[in-house]
Amino acid sequence: MKNKLSLILAGLLLCISQSAMAQTVDSLTVSATIPNASGLQLTVTPVNASSGTAGTSSTSATTIPFGTLVFNTANNIYEPTNYYTVGIGTTGGAGTPTVSVTYTEGTNPNNPGTSTNGLGTKATATFITVASNGAQTVSSLGKKRLIDLTGTAGAMGTPPAGSSEQVDVGIWTGSTTAPADPSNGTPFSNTDVAGTYTGTLTFTATSL
Repeated sequence: MKNKLSLILAGLLLCISQSAMAQTVDSLTVSATIPNASGLQLTVTPVNASSGTAGTSSTSATTIPFGTLVFNTANNIYEPTNYYTVGIGTTGGAGTPTVSVTYTEGTNPNNPGTSTNGLGTKATATFITVASNGAQTVSSLGKKRLIDLTGTAGAMGTPPAGSSEQVDVGIWTGSTTAPADPSNGTPFSNTDVAGTYTGTLTFTATSL
């Protein structure tokens, strides 16, 4: 009888011990870190000005190559084959950058050493907000001549959550299709001096 009682007590103690172990609670913290962006990533894509067909994008492009313009005999102006989109992203991590765009005149065959009647007056920048579903809308900055991108003229605000910013760069043709070319721009024509016109667009992250 004593042995049976000992066995019953041992069994009860084992059950109590297992019950106590089953009720023990512990926890593990799960953690993952996304690094902050460390720089800008510009993606340059040519888009056929007539068909709207996009070409091959590049994240290493250092130029926007309009190349030799095509003379439009109906309008007596020179037009580009492509315009270019510049998508603005980040490198080194996540984040939506706030960016300012400025322009500096370069080679100007019309008036060397000046910004008068150079590429800056004959090319445009259109500021676009791209939604997460790809829909594009012209931002409050609108469309400007490159030469007007000084000071805060090209300062983009923080885009809405999930969206990004894009700048479309093209040659001024006097287009009235929305967004219309700015009225203070001028086309390339046979009254211009032959040669290569250049300038520099600078994208500066004011915050990442």
